[in-house]
Amino acid sequence: MRLFFALLPEPGLARDIDVWRQRNLSADGRPVPMANFHITLAFLGDISRHRLEGLCQAAEASLASPATGLDPLTLEEVGYWSGPGIFWLGPAHWPQALEKLAARLQARGVYAGGRGSQKAYRPHLTLFRGCDQPPLAPLSPPNFTFDCTHLALLQSRQGQHGVQYTDVANWQLNP
Repeated sequence: MRLFFALLPEPGLARDIDVWRQRNLSADGRPVPMANFHITLAFLGDISRHRLEGLCQAAEASLASPATGLDPLTLEEVGYWSGPGIFWLGPAHWPQALEKLAARLQARGVYAGGRGSQKAYRPHLTLFRGCDQPPLAPLSPPNFTFDCTHLALLQSRQGQHGVQYTDVANWQLNP
């Protein structure tokens, strides 16, 4: 199973971001479906099904700390990564608690047989994939509040209509 931990936006926020994207952005890539909007905390890669229960228990233990609550993020910045051709929306600044949670969940995933990451953590929500060139600046700057209250363990599957994410487990984070 190809898995990752992610923060999920409230449905109203996902709609608002999608409307903003349609009205303000132009890119040569493929728009990410609104249903796939998320902020990845830890990409784990392939994890065998028999390790799933232990991974979920370890994640639950990581979240048991009273300091697990995260402040809302202000999504006010867009960026482009040329290697993967990703155009994204994200915060200019984020709390250290978010980085710590991402690192804890990544470590739990590695222990369960997933892959680690050497990259510095950068929270973002992917808007377009497969962009061959940097998109133009948005017509109107973004300014969205992303409440970090819904954490999910998602399975990524390639289907006929692109990538689909399935909820494997989810948790409510303390505000």
